[in-house]
Order: sequence, then C-alpha cells, then structure tokens
Amino acid sequence: MTKLSWSDITVFQYQQLMEAWSQKDATVLDNLVRTVSIVTGMTEHEVDSLGIGALNNLAQEVAFTSEKIEPDPAPYIDISGARYRCIYDIREMPCARYIESSVFGADPIGNLHKLAATMVMPQKRIWNIGPWVDDKYDAAKHSLYAQDMLSAPITTVLGSVLFFCEVYLISTWNLAVFSTHHRLESTTTEGKIATEAIRALCNNMGGTIRSSWSLGTKVYPWETSMN
Repeated sequence: MTKLSWSDITVFQYQQLMEAWSQKDATVLDNLVRTVSIVTGMTEHEVDSLGIGALNNLAQEVAFTSEKIEPDPAPYIDISGARYRCIYDIREMPCARYIESSVFGADPIGNLHKLAATMVMPQKRIWNIGPWVDDKYDAAKHSLYAQDMLSAPITTVLGSVLFFCEVYLISTWNLAVFSTHHRLESTTTEGKIATEAIRALCNNMGGTIRSSWSLGTKVYPWETSMN
C-alpha cells in the first residue's frame, strides 16, 4: 500500500478537496469516492466500479486527509524545470502586488495559486546550466506563474504564503523597519491602500485557510463534511 501524506498533494488537488468536502447534499460514500478520485487520479466512475475490498484499501491510502496539514515554508519552489524563489522580505514587493494580493484574498482557498504567484520571484539559469538567479517579475505573466503554483506541493505553498503574512504583520509592528520601505510609506495614498490591503489579507489568511487545514481529528473529512 502506498504511503501518502499532504506533501504529495498539489495546490490544485487541495482546492478540489476543499470544494468536494463543501458539498452539503453529498453522502459519505460520495465524498469518499471524490476524495479517492482527487488523490489518486482515478475517475469517479473507476472508483465507483471498485469492489468493497479495493475501495477500503484506497480509503486507507487517503486516510492522511484526516490529519492536520503541517505547512512547510521553503526558500524555493521547483516545478517541472522552473524555479521560483519565495519572498519573505516585505521590501521586495511593490505596492501593486500587495493590492493585487488583497483582491485574491477574497477567496483565499480558490485563489491560493494566484496569491502564491504574487509572493514569489521567478528564477532562471545562467546559460541553462549555471546557477539559478532571479529573473524579472513580469506582471503580464502572473497567470503563467499562478498556473505553475497549481502543481506545487500544498504544504510548501501554504507554508510560504502564511510565513510571508506572519513576517509582514510582525514587520508592521516594527515602525523602524516599516518606515524604511518607501514603497509602502503611509504618507502616500498608494502606500495607505497597500498597507491596509495586505493587513486585511494576512488577517483573512490567518482565519480562513488555517481553519481549512486544521483537520486533525482522526475523523475522515468526508465524514465531518456531512455534519
């Protein structure tokens, strides 16, 4: 039997799971079938066609979804030959990306890949074989960056986004540090909007997303979704 964990689940699969478990009219069997389908890549029809023994084995394989996700912030996210450096220094993000992040924060789970795409720096290799270095962040390519984030491990993306938010909130309490960030200087209208936007985002992230991964009850999420 394959031993899986949350680190094997991508951002896209996580979003699918959250959507599946939110269906109020679904039965316990419906949610089990959807969970197995999302995690294993089988179609729901294929899962439905399994015998009881085979389905029970797969239920055990996806039992890790009853456990709490442990976010794991990382310095880099590697996806299919591409690399992104995770940003944890608030001075590296311009106002526009803070404001953009707040828009995505209205649906932090559904837009998690878009949020992550605003908090990374794409990298490139020198002569395709040398060391990785920062590339220019191209706002026009945000959708491409976000598409890559869908394939990233959910533990890494959750960890990186939440860690950034925590760093931001701590930094804003330190006025000496915050005042050095001229792009977010509170004396400008743009700075005020950006400051409020990212603060609201981080507070929202701390509630909405944290509650969605705190499933450590040892009860299958497809069962708790029926309560």
